[in-house]
Amino acid sequence: MPEKAPDVVVSETVAAPPEKVWELVGDPARIGEISPECYKTRWLGGATGPKPGARFIGWNRKGLLRWPTTSTVAEYDPARHISWDVDVAGQSVARWSFTLEPEGAGTTITQRWIDKRTAIASLVGKARTSDSPARNREGMARTLATVKARVEG
Repeated sequence: MPEKAPDVVVSETVAAPPEKVWELVGDPARIGEISPECYKTRWLGGATGPKPGARFIGWNRKGLLRWPTTSTVAEYDPARHISWDVDVAGQSVARWSFTLEPEGAGTTITQRWIDKRTAIASLVGKARTSDSPARNREGMARTLATVKARVEG
């Protein structure tokens, strides 16, 4: 069955080569440096870096609310693309990804979010965390703005 189309897609072009951008977005262990929501990660099960099947725990926050997620790297193509599937309490909730494309001397970064929650889980998530595509779009734009500032600075 084909993958569902992304619910949110945000892109930003930065004045840096893909390899430099990849240093920040290609390893989920560094997501806490650029994300307004996920502030820390740790590899699980002996994994030491990204590759398909590698798992990690992420700690997230929105206001006073804090929660952990468990993620599994789904796709990994160094300096080009990474995606991971997120579970909360054993339920698949999302797929996040970054794709890099050379753009002249720079790079276009595209971040995607696919909502994988059931209708009931989506309703509960929205009620508890103000979770919505618009909120995720805002966070994703902030993430890419942070990447741009870091790699261009």
